[in-house]
Amino acid sequence: EDGRLYIARRTAFSSLRDLVSHYSKQADGLCVNLRRPCIQIVKPEPEGLSHNTVDKWEIDRQDVKLGRRLGQGQFGDVYEGLWNNSTPVAIKTLKSGSMNPSDFLAEASIMKKLRHPNLIQLFAVCTIKEPIYILTELMKNGSLLDYLQ
Repeated sequence: EDGRLYIARRTAFSSLRDLVSHYSKQADGLCVNLRRPCIQIVKPEPEGLSHNTVDKWEIDRQDVKLGRRLGQGQFGDVYEGLWNNSTPVAIKTLKSGSMNPSDFLAEASIMKKLRHPNLIQLFAVCTIKEPIYILTELMKNGSLLDYLQ
């Protein structure tokens, strides 16, 4: 409300540094004193995803095994598959010449920014050669539309 930071309202601080310093010296209501910061896990960033651009989401096509076709559309097919011989994935492919690869990859760029338990998660992309792949979490019960019908 007044721009001050707190864990418990009775003890507020003007900066994060002051808050951390205080709770490092005394628990003051916490279970224990603050010790070390949590290790930050760096996740791939969505910026820079474009055709022929290698980023942290790019994987080797050899690590992807296509399985049965789940569906097809105007711009490509969707397959069930395995990533690294262990992770079940849905693999969305782009038919060569059916649309601009950067438009296709715009979907993956949006998915990179989304993290929610109720949304399908992007796992990886293969953009170095065609067909381009977008690998996502596999919906074991099929598409939501099919499930609802």
